[in-house]
Amino acid sequence: MEYTQIKVSVDPGLAASFKVACEVSGVSMTSALSKFMASYCASATVAKSAGLDTRRQRRAAVNRLTNELTKIIVAEERYRDNIPPNLQGSSLYESADEAVSLMEEAAELLASAY
Repeated sequence: MEYTQIKVSVDPGLAASFKVACEVSGVSMTSALSKFMASYCASATVAKSAGLDTRRQRRAAVNRLTNELTKIIVAEERYRDNIPPNLQGSSLYESADEAVSLMEEAAELLASAY
């Protein structure tokens, strides 16, 4: 069995937000990343077997990605909104807020692709 070290983010605040989000949800970081990688690999396999040859197939794939991203945004917003008031000016809060902003922008860009 091989092990690979994955760097979550070069931004310490985003990495800390990910760590805290995992702790709050009761999931280990390793488990969350493993599930993400398994899902990523499975979607790549599905994409190869299902094909993305037509515009309709690509549009459906983008819609699925957008829906998944929306779920993640909602979870991150919930996490950010539950940060205690005394920590709302902290780097932890700012990281979560920045993550939400970036993901919302990504979702808008994906939605405008088709």
